[in-house]
Amino acid sequence: MSPSFLAAYGTLMRSVGGPEHLGGADQRIFVAECRFAGLLYDLGRFPGATPGDGTIHGELFRLPDPRAWTTIDRYEGYDPDRENASLFVRRRVALEHPANQTAWVYWYNGDVSGHPRVPSGDWAAYADANPQE
Repeated sequence: MSPSFLAAYGTLMRSVGGPEHLGGADQRIFVAECRFAGLLYDLGRFPGATPGDGTIHGELFRLPDPRAWTTIDRYEGYDPDRENASLFVRRRVALEHPANQTAWVYWYNGDVSGHPRVPSGDWAAYADANPQE
């Protein structure tokens, strides 16, 4: 099976420490910084993205082993058999950068009402300026 790609925009990014506790770091190989269309929200300890007309900044990872998705899906609260009950849903999107690249993105599956939008679309910069307690 060919490798697939993950566009991470929050706690899975290296620039915010990444999920070292997940293990399998060799299964998430950093490729480049990336951008894709969407809106980013501050949900407290982590961000949530929804489709939209803004730009989200993230990090692109290659996952050479499809089994890595099981761990990441669990971390993101995504159950492909129960999408309606999942915290996030995984969807393939076309990236703005790098061009001609698609990647899987975890879209927030809840209500963003009452959550502040991250206007820059850059969680790493926002988290640095707005540390959580």
